[in-house]
Amino acid sequence: MPPHILRRHLFCKNFMKNNKKYNMVACDFCKSYDDKARYFNECSQCNGTRIVRDPKDILCNMCGESMCMLNSHNSQSPYGLYEANVMGQYNSYHLFDLTTYKFSICEKCLRVMFNQFKIKPEVFGIEDGNFEEDQEAYEYRLWCDNGGHHKAYLERKCNIIKDCNNIAEYSELVNGEFSESCCCEEHKSKIFFTENLIKFVCNELKPFL
Repeated sequence: MPPHILRRHLFCKNFMKNNKKYNMVACDFCKSYDDKARYFNECSQCNGTRIVRDPKDILCNMCGESMCMLNSHNSQSPYGLYEANVMGQYNSYHLFDLTTYKFSICEKCLRVMFNQFKIKPEVFGIEDGNFEEDQEAYEYRLWCDNGGHHKAYLERKCNIIKDCNNIAEYSELVNGEFSESCCCEEHKSKIFFTENLIKFVCNELKPFL
């Protein structure tokens, strides 16, 4: 047996042994792989075993909900802080010396924890900012998902930021097509490409575009 095949066989054997207490399901990531693809590209999700832990059983220690199913998007990979380990040190008081604690916290619970921090976490991304800006963007996302963006458009209110009461003066074209994103004169600068702005198009005129 070739060495890499033997290594994979041993890995699969140990994987099954270590996960026998869990419910397992077929791996979605590599289900379309043919034998050639499996030979040259080992699946990063299941490491060639073709099975993964059932997402319904990957739970957040704080809320008890699945870490894989967020809103309408279901995944076999957990979102958040997964299987973190912390060990008590010598002279530790709140954790015991040489005792390891293993836990997982989903994204939603992490967001709650971040807001409870007296010293907020640093934020790094495409554009580095502070946590307050990150939280504002998160609240805007929730507002949009709960219908606030659409409702503001129907009422001809600026919806480029959450709960703006200014009258919308402009509509935004996205990829050359009309969108419900609209803004007032005050917040026009928040549109990345201001050349995509046109005079506000109300809901009644949409069918004629």
